[in-house]
Amino acid sequence: MLSNYLNFDFNVQGKPVKGFCMRIHDDFHETYAVIVEGYHSFCVWLDSSATWRSSKYTNVEPGVLERIIGHLTISKEETNPAF
Repeated sequence: MLSNYLNFDFNVQGKPVKGFCMRIHDDFHETYAVIVEGYHSFCVWLDSSATWRSSKYTNVEPGVLERIIGHLTISKEETNPAF
């Protein structure tokens, strides 16, 4: 399991993206609230088929969402090598 909090700071197509993810309690999935500067917050979660999903009204560019999920996945693999 990933730690409860993850900062991120990266560029997508020359645009800086800063924010953080915070694990939230969910009885069914590994779920994170995502707060990105300049955007509305949203949630991402790892479903039962090990696929990352995002809230229905996530309003960020696909490249931004992919990078955030990439950071979560890398952090998850670092904290749990059996992933």
